Amino acid sequence: MKLTKGLLAAVVYLVVSSAAAHHGATVFDRKASVERTGTVTRFIYRNPHLIINMEVKGSDGKPELWKIEGQSVAALTAMGFNRDSVNKGDLITVKMRPLKSGKPGGLLQGLVASDGSSYSMDSSQVEEKYKKQDRARQVAPSLVKYVPPPVGETWQVREKKTRPSQLPIVSKGQSAGDDAATGTSAGALDPENLARARASAAFDMTGVWQYRGEDELRANYGSYEFKPTPQLTPEAEAYYNLYKEKAITGVRFGDPATQCYPAGMPRIMTRYGSLMMLQYPTAVFMISRLSNEYRVIYLDGRARLAQSNLDRNWGGESLGYWQGDTLVVETTGFTDENHLIQAGIKSGKKLKIIERYRMINDSNTLVMELIMTDPDHWIGEWKHIKFRDRVLRSDVKEATCIYTDNLSLPG
Repeated sequence: MKLTKGLLAAVVYLVVSSAAAHHGATVFDRKASVERTGTVTRFIYRNPHLIINMEVKGSDGKPELWKIEGQSVAALTAMGFNRDSVNKGDLITVKMRPLKSGKPGGLLQGLVASDGSSYSMDSSQVEEKYKKQDRARQVAPSLVKYVPPPVGETWQVREKKTRPSQLPIVSKGQSAGDDAATGTSAGALDPENLARARASAAFDMTGVWQYRGEDELRANYGSYEFKPTPQLTPEAEAYYNLYKEKAITGVRFGDPATQCYPAGMPRIMTRYGSLMMLQYPTAVFMISRLSNEYRVIYLDGRARLAQSNLDRNWGGESLGYWQGDTLVVETTGFTDENHLIQAGIKSGKKLKIIERYRMINDSNTLVMELIMTDPDHWIGEWKHIKFRDRVLRSDVKEATCIYTDNLSLPG
């Protein structure tokens, strides 16, 4: 497969420091490459890595499903690849490291899109002078025979031997765990970003906050849901009615959380249990007690990511700013895959949530006003107010969703 030279330069750094560490490569044959042309049946563009499923005509003429693993969103962005590069239904050609098992699947090396654009994602296509630096997909440590370090080596000597050539490290946006914005601007916790002069915050959300369910008034306010329900679109209303029909008979219907999908926004803000918040001048970081869901609200004035580079997810991209004694947060960039507003009501890519936070009761109660719009699922604005109360002598501990555990639960 021919790959454009302009893109090769863009992947040099990727080869050196990127794809190596995320998932083990033990299932792939690193010495072999195969090419297949097929029709895309599924395209997942989000971290931790790209996933492509495509239907290929087998040797017997029958369709065969190939499952292909790719790099992280940050790494793909650096090489000019984005969510618009491939679409479901496209005819594409893929070069990959095949599975050792011989089953249809592999680790992405390169791709030719339906419009003829070529993308190199592996060192096999890189000029010879870069080959010596190839660290992509090294052999798993468990398969490497142990070699004792030099006798008498101290940790100080070891540290110097492995020290990066430059400290602090300046990210290029291609390391494991990076998002699509990494490397393009100062991080929220960069010392230089934190040190910039900013107007003082009206309040500090740092602490542990417990959701106020108002259960005795759930008929009025919905408890962990949002009452009243707005006028739904015909399709959304049909789904909601089906949910209620099933639920009345005792059937668990259509809640992706039972399959360990993230609750995301806005449900993360109305889940029972605690939510830990850490506020800095540049961002508010949140960790939920349930499933350890993570959310960040950026306060450093950054611009939104381009739609083509969005890692669409369940929490969205939250950007906030201060308006007097109120923190205003605007969140977009959601996925439409298994994302609910509440039981029986889905949301989509057009979902937008505006939150306004205020402190009352001597900074012990957080007032959360939400305005939600999604023209594909309901008409107009869906407004609600919820509360969280500060809780002391409490920490957020791990509470993990394990799918096989859920299968053991009744119903």
